[in-house]
Amino acid sequence: VRRGVEVIQQNLEDGLALFDDKQFDTVVLSQTLQSMHRTEHILREMARVARFGVVSFPNFGYWPHGWSILRGRMPVTGQMPYQWYNTPNIHLCTLRDFEQLAGELRLDILERATFNEGREVKCFPSWRSTLAVYRFASP
Repeated sequence: VRRGVEVIQQNLEDGLALFDDKQFDTVVLSQTLQSMHRTEHILREMARVARFGVVSFPNFGYWPHGWSILRGRMPVTGQMPYQWYNTPNIHLCTLRDFEQLAGELRLDILERATFNEGREVKCFPSWRSTLAVYRFASP
């Protein structure tokens, strides 16, 4: 805000209709995608109002999550600290799930970074990362 960066906060479930096409260079959706009801709509709106988008979300493919499910329980971790009955997370996805959706929406993924406890994960990120960050270009 000090450096002249415009920051806007609003209910994303209502969409971004108050913004013009390509009004922004970049739109950021940080660790929110998994709690949105209309995931495709939000991503389309991000692509409409900006040249680039950045999204981050917890990686449901993280191996301890699968282990929890094999033991008959929903995972509870640092990135997903809620119990199944009180979680705001309604659309959990893996890295491949997001990449498939991005392809269906014709979003061009430019960069992907994956992390575990703040450290970048380069080896087997689908299994070893707890957090994914994607940068994409709009069609």
